[in-house]
Amino acid sequence: MSKQVNKIQVVGPIAIGVMIAVSMGASLYTAVQTSAIKTKLNALQSQVVEVENFSKSISASVEGHFAQLAKSGGGGVGANGDVKSAVQAALAGLEEDKLAEKRAELYKGWEQVSVNKDGRYIYGNPDARFTLVNYEDLECPFCKQFHKTPKYLVDTANNGAVNWEWRHFNLAFHEPMATKAAMTAECVAEQKGPKGFWGATNYWFEHTQGNGKGFEDSAGIPALFELDKAAFDTCMQDPKIIQRIKRDMDAGTKDGVNGTPTTIVIDNKTGERESIVGARPFAGFVDVIERMVKGGLEKAPAPAQAKK
Repeated sequence: MSKQVNKIQVVGPIAIGVMIAVSMGASLYTAVQTSAIKTKLNALQSQVVEVENFSKSISASVEGHFAQLAKSGGGGVGANGDVKSAVQAALAGLEEDKLAEKRAELYKGWEQVSVNKDGRYIYGNPDARFTLVNYEDLECPFCKQFHKTPKYLVDTANNGAVNWEWRHFNLAFHEPMATKAAMTAECVAEQKGPKGFWGATNYWFEHTQGNGKGFEDSAGIPALFELDKAAFDTCMQDPKIIQRIKRDMDAGTKDGVNGTPTTIVIDNKTGERESIVGARPFAGFVDVIERMVKGGLEKAPAPAQAKK
């Protein structure tokens, strides 16, 4: 009897301990599992909110275009009187809005443009004291890298003291794409004027792979710039445009150009000229211009003294 009691006394606490441990383990597991479920639910709820917000955005855009269709007499439906054509029209409207934004960017920053007496495109004050005659190849990687430097020089010069004149100088190992690019810019300008020229050259530099490879979407330039496609295609075969590019290249050869970019800094007041080869930094051009200013001051005749 005593042994049996002792056994019960020993086994009893052990069994109770095991039950408590199991119970605690189960509680701990349940707590961990509940926490994980809550985390997943929170993440799922965030995703649902994102989807709802996106849906609202799309709905608002489509509703806006439906409202526009209604104002124009469409009554909220398409030309065929069905919802499908209305949706297609709304989506087309969204694409047109994006295209309009893209078109606005084409000319941003190219406001002060003109054509000089020789028919060349000028950016900046046409009466500036200094001119950067810049020979460039639209497929030249160094030109692409350098392109923002002359613009920055013009934009930051005091009192419109500097302007920039573009001249084509297509390198043989970038052909035929280099000439195609130059003709594209010229043909955009034929319809859109000097602002179109500077917008087109900048756009080409931003998208081309360079080294004669061009870029896949170049065929979309007439639509992007809202050109008359038939007139553009005719222009791209026009001997007059080819002759204009050849004239620039002949002038470059005369100026001793054998690589791009090459920039000739001209002091229009004194006639002094200095050639700078390569994608030189901004500071190098400032040094040349300051030296010309100083030289011009030294050469200027002293003011006559008044007679007593």
